[in-house]
Amino acid sequence: MKAAGTVRMKRDAWWYRLRDRFELSSLRKRIMVLLTVGFAGCAILMAAVSYNAIYTMQRDKIKTSMAFDLHQQTTKLNQMYNSLLQVTQQMMPEGTVGHLMETYVQAEDTYSERLLSRDISYNIGLITFSNPAMELVMYYNPDGGQAAYSNLPLREDFTLQALPDVAGMGELKYQSPHKSLCRFSDDQVISVTREVTFSDGTQLVIYVEAKSDLTTEMKSLTEDLNMPYTLVFTDLVGVVTYSSSSSAYAPGEHLRLSGQSGMKGDYVWNRMTGDYGYDVTLLLPVSYYNHELYTWKNHMVWILGLGLLMMVLLTLVLRRLINRPFRLIEKEMRTFGKGYMRTSQYHTGIDEFDRIFDQFNIMKRQIQQLIVDMGQKEKDRHQLEIEKLAYQINPHFLMNTLNSVRWLAVMHKQAEIEKFVSSLIFLLSYNLGKSGESATFRSEIEVIRTYLELQQMRYDFEVKLDIAEGDYLDSSVARFILQPIVENAVCHGLDDNGKLEIHVTPDDNEQAVRIMIRDDGKGLSDETLAFLQRDTPDQQQTGWGIGLRYVKSMLESCYGYKARMDIQSSPNQGTTVTLHLPFLQPRKERML
Repeated sequence: MKAAGTVRMKRDAWWYRLRDRFELSSLRKRIMVLLTVGFAGCAILMAAVSYNAIYTMQRDKIKTSMAFDLHQQTTKLNQMYNSLLQVTQQMMPEGTVGHLMETYVQAEDTYSERLLSRDISYNIGLITFSNPAMELVMYYNPDGGQAAYSNLPLREDFTLQALPDVAGMGELKYQSPHKSLCRFSDDQVISVTREVTFSDGTQLVIYVEAKSDLTTEMKSLTEDLNMPYTLVFTDLVGVVTYSSSSSAYAPGEHLRLSGQSGMKGDYVWNRMTGDYGYDVTLLLPVSYYNHELYTWKNHMVWILGLGLLMMVLLTLVLRRLINRPFRLIEKEMRTFGKGYMRTSQYHTGIDEFDRIFDQFNIMKRQIQQLIVDMGQKEKDRHQLEIEKLAYQINPHFLMNTLNSVRWLAVMHKQAEIEKFVSSLIFLLSYNLGKSGESATFRSEIEVIRTYLELQQMRYDFEVKLDIAEGDYLDSSVARFILQPIVENAVCHGLDDNGKLEIHVTPDDNEQAVRIMIRDDGKGLSDETLAFLQRDTPDQQQTGWGIGLRYVKSMLESCYGYKARMDIQSSPNQGTTVTLHLPFLQPRKERML
């Protein structure tokens, strides 16, 4: 039993040591793990990003290069076919050579035939001389199987059916690259055939060919770019009529493609349609297409291996660098927790940790100073409470005094004085927030009514209130924003026998309340108006400026950008202030 217990205890001890070794309860272990995970994640991310970049750049580069090379070849072919077509037009009855041929077939004497025959041969020679790429040009008699007029000798085994027609229909046909029909030439050419019928019923075939450098150019592209391109001609039904590499696609095979580019079998392809209906396709083996990608993969394996080795070494170095400073920080924290406030100087050799210890010492000194400041602030707080009570007593005393005056007026039956004081008490109570109710459009309008009644007791002016009834009157609004504007109009705008208009209407389209306050007083100059509309406060702003600045602050605080205040004024033309205040979802009024 003792032996079994000893074995079990050893096994448990081994398990606990293993668990403690790999448990991530220590900050140092977590840092090491996070560094390892971070380096591994960065390596994987770098590999993924570089792979995507390499793949994208390679794909775009090769596709762009293929498209450019194919466009160049197709453009050259279009130009060559166009030149051949122009030569055939000259050999038609409407052309120079064709007109001579038309005259020849109508000649009645041998002498005229010989002269015309010489002119025909001479003009055909001029055509080939002016175009160095032009080789064999002839009229061919399909019935006799002989060339009627030819600048060069024709091959004996030539047949029209053997020509690789790639486009065209009816009398006009285009041939893809093939061997020259000249007996003494092995050049690769492209050709055009065209049937022609002269006035006497003679039917001939015009054959024109020009030398093509496709084979040489494809070989040059392959050597320069290390890309074994294959150029393929296909007709309208997808039959291959020419291929620069029979191992890819041989003439006679079908190559059906859709679109301008893609991948088919072991080849990446790019296709372009010529001006005369033939298709030219450039093929590239997939193995060469991904050649750079395979090279990158081999290099990336070595880079990741070296990066992993460097990561392990760097992790070990970082663990050694931060282990001692962390222990010192832990020691300082324990002593600080026991109330030890004395500063200590450490030099770990690492600037960051040295700055931490310096900041820790600064924090100790600041805490000591805070302890001293707390006592002083407590004394200041008691003094502030006393002053606050004094400020609260003064308005309260004023309200009690006004109430005494009001009851004194009631006792002496002074109705006007009692009404005046009651209105003043109501205004002071509302503006000081003593009523305890939230401000609404209805309460703000009631305050304006009361204020105007007080002012009409002093001044002689006319007031017109136009208030539209509705549920909007009970919606919340910022407190004390109308009285400053009305007070400015009464005190600074109106003259004797003046008129003040106040219109309050809801705007359902904008979901807002429109308040317009207009007076017909002396108005404001442009300079004064610009001065009042400044956003920054100014010590010289009095009267209009103080009230408007207060209203602007309240609107910005309660409504943000949703509320607007517009001021229009001209000298001796009065002043109009228009407020647009939202009423459906107003912000809560800030406690004043």
